[in-house]
Amino acid sequence: MFNEYGGNMKLLWSASILLFVAIPSQAQDFEYAAKHHHALRDCRGMLTIDSDGIAYKASDPDDTRKWGFGDIRVLKIKSPSEISIETYEDQKRWAGKDRVFEFTLTGKKASPELSAFLLRHVKRPMEIAVIPESAERPVYEMPVKHLRMVSGTRGVLRVYTDKVVYQTAVEGDSRYWRISDIERFSQPDRFRIEIDSYLPEAYNFELMDDLPEGLHDYLWVRLHPSSYGNQ
Repeated sequence: MFNEYGGNMKLLWSASILLFVAIPSQAQDFEYAAKHHHALRDCRGMLTIDSDGIAYKASDPDDTRKWGFGDIRVLKIKSPSEISIETYEDQKRWAGKDRVFEFTLTGKKASPELSAFLLRHVKRPMEIAVIPESAERPVYEMPVKHLRMVSGTRGVLRVYTDKVVYQTAVEGDSRYWRISDIERFSQPDRFRIEIDSYLPEAYNFELMDDLPEGLHDYLWVRLHPSSYGNQ
C-alpha cells in the first residue's frame, strides 16, 4: 500500500513539474535600439515596452524618460521602424501643446506581437500600422483603395466581430481599429466609405465593387449597441 501511494505521489509530482514547465511566462518585454528625434540633434538609446509602460534610456541622462500607459495620450506604431508617443506634458513655448516623442527603431523592428501586446494593455485609441496576426476569419472582406492627398494605396478592408483592419503592401499605411475606437462609419456615395476613429485622421476608401450587403447595418449595431438594444 505504501509503495502504491508513493508511486502515485511521484507521478503527481512529475506531472506538476511538466505542467509548470509547459506553461510559458505571461510577462512580455520588448526592447529596441532607437533614435529619439530632437529639433537640433538626435540622441540614441534603448526603448523598452513591458506591462509597466514604456521607458527610454538615453545616452544623455537628461533625455531618459518613463511613461505608464496612463501617462500616454496617443501611442502610434506608425510603421515597423517608427513609434510616436504623445504625452500630457505641456510645451510652454508652443502654447501648452502636448509634447510628442518621435522614435526611429535602428535595429529590430516593431512586430505584430508588439501590436497585440499593446492592444491588451492600452485603453485609449491608438494608431497601429503593424497589424497583429489573427486566426479569426473576417465577417466581411473587400478590395479598396485608400484615398490620400497625393497618391492612394490599394489593399483589403476586413471587418471582424471586434475590429476593422485595412491591410496594404505599402509600409506605414495599414491600419487596425478596435470597434470601440471607431466613432463613425459612413458611406458618402455608392463607391466610397469613410472610417472616423477617435483620433484626428479619418480614412477614406474607394470601393472597387458595391458595399457588401448587410455591412452597414452590421457595423451600426456594433458601434451603437445601446441604441440598438433600446429599439
